[in-house]
Amino acid sequence: MESTLEFKNELEEYLLRARWWPWKNTRQEVNILVYDHVDRLHYLLIESNGLVFQLPLVEVDNVPSSLENRGFCTSGKCYVEAEYTTIFLDLIRKLSKTSYREITTPIEKISVYNSKPLTLESTNTIAVYESNYGKLVLKSYRLLPGVNIEVKILEHLGRLRYRYIPRIHGLLFYEGRATSIIMDYVAGRGDGGTPFYYSLLEYLERNRNAGEIGLASKLGVIIGELHLYLNRESEDSFFGVENTTGRDLSNWEARIEKMYSNGLKRLDEVEASLGETEREELEYWRRKAEEARPIVEEALDLLSKLYKDAVKARIHQDLHLGQMIYTGDGEVDFVITDFEGEPGRTNEERLEKEPVLRDIASMIRSFHYLSHAGIMNALSLTRHKTSLLMMENDPSLEWRIRHVKAMTYSYYARVLKTILMPQEASSPKTIWFYLYPWIVERAVYEFYYESLYRPLWSSIPITGLYEAKIYTKLKI
Repeated sequence: MESTLEFKNELEEYLLRARWWPWKNTRQEVNILVYDHVDRLHYLLIESNGLVFQLPLVEVDNVPSSLENRGFCTSGKCYVEAEYTTIFLDLIRKLSKTSYREITTPIEKISVYNSKPLTLESTNTIAVYESNYGKLVLKSYRLLPGVNIEVKILEHLGRLRYRYIPRIHGLLFYEGRATSIIMDYVAGRGDGGTPFYYSLLEYLERNRNAGEIGLASKLGVIIGELHLYLNRESEDSFFGVENTTGRDLSNWEARIEKMYSNGLKRLDEVEASLGETEREELEYWRRKAEEARPIVEEALDLLSKLYKDAVKARIHQDLHLGQMIYTGDGEVDFVITDFEGEPGRTNEERLEKEPVLRDIASMIRSFHYLSHAGIMNALSLTRHKTSLLMMENDPSLEWRIRHVKAMTYSYYARVLKTILMPQEASSPKTIWFYLYPWIVERAVYEFYYESLYRPLWSSIPITGLYEAKIYTKLKI
């Protein structure tokens, strides 16, 4: 490959339609920072708007139809994104600036026989390899931040042999930047919500009792173990427990305020583009969101009071049922596969430590989302009518509360008397008051996120704001 103007122009055309490129259909100035190659592999580091991306390409005779959105042709030559080919691991390690950090398996011992995309809808490149080590997943990052929190976390947990992640084989770096991770493929029955979803459907359709809570209790233990492993003593200050500061409190409060106000503004912007029915629905939920301001303000006040002298730690940050695979093997059952942090945060915000109960609050919100989906499907309701029903007389509430309590109390039992749990929260009763502001905070984040990408889904986190107070009234 020659780094010619013609190739650069074709590359820019390709980026316009690349799933992982942040600026869809908008041409940006692109600078090729690095061009490296060996055999058929051409490795690019490109920069645009201050962000750095990696793009490994393999030269092919033609772009397969299965990868037509992951390749292009120019000047009589064709290229596909290299990770989807069987030769990627063999070639990438031959680049002089590539390094490999072994966790369990030397890269030179891995032989790949077959390769296919796990998904083409991700902003990362994720391929499934058939290999001499069984079925592997290569997760390769297009955007290369200064600190890749997922790589740091998975390396840390992999070395400590935390059970509830895929087995990590090793990590790839280019010029010291984390670029890819090789791990076991985890076969499952669905995401982490699968067993709970079917339990809820049975509860709704047959009016049975609230169902077995053993898996919910197990989730609490898994999350407790996660927090303990993430905050073991380490030479890397990225991990471990620290005292909260006034700056932390100010940052958390400012973030909540910003997300709440920006979510309201975004809904205002969207309304004009909708048809009459959808506009009326969105106006209703926009009004309910505005009326929830006292709930948000109360949570802000409690946050500053309860966490003034608390601790913060390394947490998952975007923990929900969709981040897990349900194996149903009766031993591990849940495997956490994603540690990239909340997508709505800046890189700096993703590096922040927070109180561990925020992850539990995120899981509580996940059960609320699952309940909304279950009700909507079981009762054949629209999203709008489902949200109205959950506001007025939620038919899933008993089921959800029972599962949330089981998860929370098993978590509580696992981390009790450790430095992770605030002293004042060290009772089954007070833990709910410490959870409350984070349940509201997570609902506000979801409201902001939905307003950006799926505004008509905003009703779900808005109903969550009104539900949050329930948890402070739970009895043991």
